[in-house]
Amino acid sequence: MINIETLLQLDPKIWPLACMVFLRVITLFFFLPLFGDGSVPTRLRICLALFFSLIIWPSLSSQDYYKNLVIIWDPLTSLLYALREVFIGFSIGFSAKMMSFAVSIASQMVGVNMGFQAATLFSPATGMQESSYAVFKTWILTLCLLSFQVHHMYILEIFNSFQSIPLGGSGSFRDIASSAASIVQTSFLLGLRLGAPLLLVQFLVTLGLGLVNRSVPQLNALVMQFPLSFLVSFFVLFLTGAAFVKLIGTQGIQVSAKGMSEMTHSLGSK
Repeated sequence: MINIETLLQLDPKIWPLACMVFLRVITLFFFLPLFGDGSVPTRLRICLALFFSLIIWPSLSSQDYYKNLVIIWDPLTSLLYALREVFIGFSIGFSAKMMSFAVSIASQMVGVNMGFQAATLFSPATGMQESSYAVFKTWILTLCLLSFQVHHMYILEIFNSFQSIPLGGSGSFRDIASSAASIVQTSFLLGLRLGAPLLLVQFLVTLGLGLVNRSVPQLNALVMQFPLSFLVSFFVLFLTGAAFVKLIGTQGIQVSAKGMSEMTHSLGSK
């Protein structure tokens, strides 16, 4: 019988499957939003992955598919299956994190035009130095994900991935490229929508100052571009703050969930 007890006894027919479960889960925890942020300690991710693997394993091992699954675990087979599980975890986790990248890219473009590039901070989402405006938007995104309990959706998707893409399966992975292109396109459009109000205002400010400078060259109106763009952008940011949160709650979460489901379906296709 396949259970935790036989797993702890290091049965050579059982523990390699459990290792494959752990590899997929830990890869997901390194790339999923919230769990995969740079501010989360590596030891905590490993402990969470081990904990969830032990929770998932009994429900998987009780299925007839795994009871009848026979795999000869030679070194080459173990390496190929390990690479397969890591690739599956990376693909699903990266698809979910495209929403975070969309917010980061949109905020970075707006922050550079507002003059925030001179004051960079460490971003917990990307693990790199970004403008303070981009970090501010990243923290808002994190609060939205926690408030809307999106992390529950990620945890549920970890379990569902083993139903759609069973261990030892033979999926062809034929639709991965089209799914990845669709996810990137949708995330890019989401980033444009998130940054559109401030980018439009900054463009209009620059255009207006350019026309004034063209009409009256003696004024050198472009000197006022950064201060004026900064003030107007902050005013627009105050007016559109609620719309940003609403867009994250409606379309942002849908982009993340749809990306994960599309990639899971592509990886599980035969």
